Amino acid sequence: MNSMKSPLDRYKIRCPIHGNIPFSDRERQIIDHPFFQRLRHISQLGFASYVYPGATHSRFSHSLGAMHLAGVVFDHLVSSPQSCIRDQFPEDPLHYFRTILRFSALLHDCGHAPFSHSSEPVFPLRNTLDLPVKWYSKPLDMQTRASHEDFSIAIVFALSQGSSPLLSEEESRDICSLIDHDISPSDFFPNSSHRPFNIHPLLQRLVSGEVDVDRMDYLLRDSHYAGVSYGKFDLDRLIQGLHCTATEHGLVLTMENNVRYAYEDFLLARLHMFLQVYFHKTLLPFDFFLKQAFQERELDLQITGDLENFLMLHDDSVHSALWKVRTKKWASRIVFRKPPKRLFQFEHYHPDGLEELMIQQLKNAGIETLFLRSSRYLSKFSTLPRDDANSLLIRNTVMGKTMYLPVQKVSSLLDQYRQNADLKYLYCDQENYESARKILIPFLESRKLL
Repeated sequence: MNSMKSPLDRYKIRCPIHGNIPFSDRERQIIDHPFFQRLRHISQLGFASYVYPGATHSRFSHSLGAMHLAGVVFDHLVSSPQSCIRDQFPEDPLHYFRTILRFSALLHDCGHAPFSHSSEPVFPLRNTLDLPVKWYSKPLDMQTRASHEDFSIAIVFALSQGSSPLLSEEESRDICSLIDHDISPSDFFPNSSHRPFNIHPLLQRLVSGEVDVDRMDYLLRDSHYAGVSYGKFDLDRLIQGLHCTATEHGLVLTMENNVRYAYEDFLLARLHMFLQVYFHKTLLPFDFFLKQAFQERELDLQITGDLENFLMLHDDSVHSALWKVRTKKWASRIVFRKPPKRLFQFEHYHPDGLEELMIQQLKNAGIETLFLRSSRYLSKFSTLPRDDANSLLIRNTVMGKTMYLPVQKVSSLLDQYRQNADLKYLYCDQENYESARKILIPFLESRKLL
């Protein structure tokens, strides 16, 4: 798939997923900055390589891929014969939108800490970060735990500060407004005076939405490196079927009716990757072990709001800290790869409260257990009312008449997947597995669950 050629695309880097990725002088300056180069040392999938040995790729390569797709999707939306964008905006604003969109996709993950999401539960409070509070459209609770998005905002803001900033403050704010939907764009952001043609919500959803460039890239990239087929979908078909239309809420994404099957395939690819890779039964305990190692201060390492300190944090520094305390309870389990044994997986048809009863049975026998739970939805659109137009709109033409319908009204798949996929696992140490089985088998048989 070829994006609109630009004289700014002076450089190219080779990507195993998208082929050549072109980038401009200014994009190269951001890519070369230590804040972004740090992502070379942040694994995209945390502990996934413990199960899928090929899954050692980094947030660096994913961010480049997301930037590339942002340009591809934007160029398609602008150049499409059905586009209403080019009629509303001259070349200079279009160039600005494309620039800000690609920067946002490039920098959206720069706030990830070692092992990506695995270390996020031990982030510091927001008040330790230098956040541009005045940019937010509503009061920001500074006493809550920071997220990786908060660190991304702090980093993008930092790139506009100092004696040699790489971004203007207006650019920095506009980039952040696409990463965090609670940040409003700057007064410099060019927009149509007609509300139906407000392009900002559309650009936000391309960076972080239901059909965004982040997911498009990570599904294909993660499945490629993990060596599985779950995350594959027809990228070309999906992008070519995307368009936009003007509504009272601004410009929103639309999709051709016959492309909704590619969209459904995209949704299922994401759900199956969560069930089979991201929340693999062996990986969830390692995330828990790392969180405990941080919280119980086993590690001589701390994540603070100081960005200079943050620059020094990468997967290798955590590995090194874990190795130094390899005799500690949680560190030893990670260093020597000692996952617990899964005893039971709870399904939707099991009675409520079953996990508490099983845990109590084992506790009475002196067997320590670990219960982990995680859930994901197929699409947030599946939870919206069928007539709610604040979603992806499906474009259908019948006898020369065009109508737009919310995707949740058209897609039978979204009707079938209105509930979250809920994963609940019960574990015990491997040396206690046989003893635990002897206790649980008669317990489950008496309830006709075996």
